[in-house]
This record gives sequence, structure tokens and C-alpha cells, in this order.
Amino acid sequence: MPESPRSRSKAIPPPYDTFILDAVDVTGNQRRVNVLFSLIGFSYLFALDALFQPVDYWRLVFPTFNVEFEISWVYNCASATTLFLLVLSGAVPKFVQRIVGCYVIIIVCLVSLPASHFVLSSETQNLVVVLGSTALASMAISTVDSTMFALGSLFSPSAIEHLQLGMGFALLTSALYRVFSKAVFAIDMVIPATTLYFGLAVATVSMGLTAFIQLERLSSTREAIHHSRRQVISLSVWPKIWFHECLVALSYSCSSVVYPGVVSSIPSYNFTQLDATGWWPLMLMLVYAIGEACGRFCVRWRFGLTSQSIAKLFVVRLALVPLVVSCAMGVLFTHDMISLVIVLLSGLSSGYVGTLAIVLVTDCVDPDERSATGMFSSLSINVGLLTGATFALAAVRL
Repeated sequence: MPESPRSRSKAIPPPYDTFILDAVDVTGNQRRVNVLFSLIGFSYLFALDALFQPVDYWRLVFPTFNVEFEISWVYNCASATTLFLLVLSGAVPKFVQRIVGCYVIIIVCLVSLPASHFVLSSETQNLVVVLGSTALASMAISTVDSTMFALGSLFSPSAIEHLQLGMGFALLTSALYRVFSKAVFAIDMVIPATTLYFGLAVATVSMGLTAFIQLERLSSTREAIHHSRRQVISLSVWPKIWFHECLVALSYSCSSVVYPGVVSSIPSYNFTQLDATGWWPLMLMLVYAIGEACGRFCVRWRFGLTSQSIAKLFVVRLALVPLVVSCAMGVLFTHDMISLVIVLLSGLSSGYVGTLAIVLVTDCVDPDERSATGMFSSLSINVGLLTGATFALAAVRL
């Protein structure tokens, strides 16, 4: 007769001897837990997407250069540094304090970004405020991200899957928000449209904070937090997962090397008026977001892929990068339909391969090591994003 998880947990060595995963029974309210995880993932990643989506606004404030590359690099640099320090500390996160405090910081940053345009006059002053707010928001978002991955790892794998699903739909919804806010105003009313957009972003993030408060009140969540208080995040799990975490980093590096900077730089070859009005880059961002959301949703169908075979998909991930760059440079591909298809495939592969790589990492570890694995996965994501953003910025500026 197979050994039960509860009896097996008695043999778990320190530092996990006080953390018994089976103590968290969420069978009765798993659906509610999944919905709340989706809303939380949706909300805090929406704050990141809110920085990238208003392409026309950034071009108005910074007419001499494409600030998307700087925003992407500063965000990912601050995020990777924050996550590295969190993992290095080796302490189990104080879930409630960290998440509530960081949500408040995110809201303040989203309010300050459009407000700075009304009080600052020079391009340099606006750049300092935008990049400073980006860095602060990045530290808050990455802290929430790492903490939610650690918390989600204490539940069934579906919690992480729904967290990732919510994050995918955040990108799509932020793109739709931006299209809506631009559509309800005249073409030359970029500032009112952007103000409305950031107002919707603040409301969305506030919804995520409310969702976390609801999640924290669940008895299953409180029990999970209680059993993890004396847990220590051990680096001993790294030898088991390093290869798969490198795949996670590679996938997200492929994403950030083309999105948002390169994707938003692809010109319209057949309808140049769409470039002049700022609609074309927004359409491309929307198509990429649709692809990524669909990719994350399709992770439930793994087509026989396991932690040992997922590396095969990275051939496609790597091949799509030069194709997107070719569209932006006008090399080989100079038709809008081709650009749309390649951007859609890039988003689809980003959502599917990146999410599946994260989910499959947990197959390589024991249940008592999943909390540490969640934090390492969050770090790997941001290291990959930083690597891609650094390469993209260097390629454009050097």
C-alpha cells in the first residue's frame, strides 16, 4: 500500500520538518482559490503592462527617441535585483505585509506617471520621473510576484496555472484598455486618453488588492501561511532545477528582446496613415497580447510534453526572434499581414512555452521544496527579461 503524504511528511528533514504540505486542504474551495489567484496575477501584472501600452503617449512626451527600450531595461534591472536579494535572504516571505504594502506602492506609481506631465516641463525631468516611478513600481511588482509564486506553490499546481493565466489576460486586457481609451477621444487628445487609461489601471490594481484580502481570509490560506512561517528557503534545491530554470529564463529573454520595443517599432508598410495616428503600434501590441493570452490558456493541453522534452519547443522560440526583427527593419518581410502573423506567433509561443516551462519545473522537486522553487522561478523569469531587455537596448543605442 503506497505511503500517504501525511505519513511521508514525518520523514522530511530540516528545514522543512515544520512545513507539511498536506496540512493545506483546499479541495472544498479550490475553484474560489483559483479565481482569486487569477485576479491577483491579472492585477499586478497589469501594472507592468500599463507602463508599456501607451506608446503614443510616450512618443508625445519623448519625441526624440523611443523610451520603451529604457523603460523595459530599468524595469527588468530593478526587478531582477529585487528578486535576487529576496532569494538570497533565504527567509520565508511575510505574505500579507509584503503584498499589501507593495500594492499600495504600485497604485502610487500609476498615479504619479500621468500626473508628472502636468507639473514638469522638460523632457529630462519627465524622463527622471518616469524611469524612477518605473524602478519603484518594478521593485513592488517583483516582490508581489515572488511572494505570490511562493504562496501559490503551497496549494495545488492549479493555483500557479491560474496565476499565470491571469497574468496572460492582463496583457490582453491592458491592450484593449488602451485601444478603448484612445478610441473614445479625438486623435490629438493623447493626454486625456492616457489619463483615462491610467485611471482604469489604478482601478484594476485596486481590484487585485481586494482579491488578495479575500484570499488571505480563507482558512486554507491562513493554514498555509501558518505552516510556512518557520520554513527556510534552501539553496540545495537549485541543482535539481537549474537546467529547467535556465529554460524559463531563455523563454522570457526571447520575449523581452522583441516586446515591447521591437514590436512597437514595426512600421506599417501598406497603411502608413496608421503610423501617423499612432494606431498601428497599438494594433501590434494588441495582436501580441492576444497571442500570449491564448498561449497561456492552452497550457492545459501539454501534448505529451514533459520536463524532459520541453526543450524541443525552444527551437521555435529562438527562430521567431529574428523574424520579428526582420519585420521591424524591413528586411525580407514588408507586408502588414506578414508582420501581424509573425507578431501573433511570437506572442503565442511566449505564452505557451514560458508558462509550461514554469509549471513543469515543479515536476523536478519534492512537494516540500515547491515554495523555494516558486521563488527561483520568479527570479529566473526576471533574469531572462533583464537579459533580453539589455540586449535590445544595446542593439538600439550602440
